[in-house]
Amino acid sequence: MGLEIVLSVFAHGRGFNMVLEFKIKIDEKKVASDLNKEIQNIVYKNIPKIQNAINDKIEKIVFQRLITGVPTIQGQDVFEIGVPDINNRLASIIRVASQSIEVKVNRGKILKIDIGILRQDYSDLLSLPESVFTYTSARGSGILEWLRWLLIEGNGVIVGGFEFSPIPSAFSRTSGGVMTAGSGWSVPSNLAGSSQNNILTRALQNIEKDIETIIKQELQRIIK
Repeated sequence: MGLEIVLSVFAHGRGFNMVLEFKIKIDEKKVASDLNKEIQNIVYKNIPKIQNAINDKIEKIVFQRLITGVPTIQGQDVFEIGVPDINNRLASIIRVASQSIEVKVNRGKILKIDIGILRQDYSDLLSLPESVFTYTSARGSGILEWLRWLLIEGNGVIVGGFEFSPIPSAFSRTSGGVMTAGSGWSVPSNLAGSSQNNILTRALQNIEKDIETIIKQELQRIIK
C-alpha cells in the first residue's frame, strides 16, 4: 500500500516542497482475521442482551401477525363449532402463543441462534382452559375440544352420525342451529387445519424474512 506525504520545508528563509512516498506492507488476511475475532468477542460478550432483545422483538411481531392474521370466526361457523365466546378465547390463546417464543443463542466457532415458535404438538395451547368449552344444556353436558379440532383434526369427522342444521332452537348453545341425524360433522373447511397447516401457521407464513431482519439489526446494533 502506498502512502503519499506532502512535506513543506523552510531552511534559513528559503522554502521548498517535497513529495515523499512510503511503502507500507499490510497483511490483509491478518487484518480481516483480527477484525473478525474482535467482532466475535463483542458478540459473545453480549449474548444475554442479544438473546433477550431478539426474543422481545420476535414476540411482538408474532403477536402482531397472529392478531391480524387469524380470522375472526363469525356467523354460521360460530354456530357450527358451538362456542359462543370463541373469538375472546382465541385472543387469549394468541397472547400465550406469542409469549411462548423460545430464543437460544449458542456460542461456538459459528454463532447458532435457535428460535422456537409454536410447539409441534401445541401442548401448551391445548392445555389452556380457553382451549375447551364445557357446556350444560337441556340435552346434557359435555366438553368441546374446539381448539384441537381447528389445529390438528383437519377435515376428519368430529361428530359421527350427526350434522349441523341452521335451525334456531332453544336447545342451541349459540341460538344459530342444532345437530341433527346425518352422515357426520367436520370443522368448516375454511377453518379446518392440521398440525402443519392451520389458522395459526397460516398467519405466520413468511415470518422468516422478518426474523432475519430482526437478527441482522440487533447484531449490527451490538457491533457498532
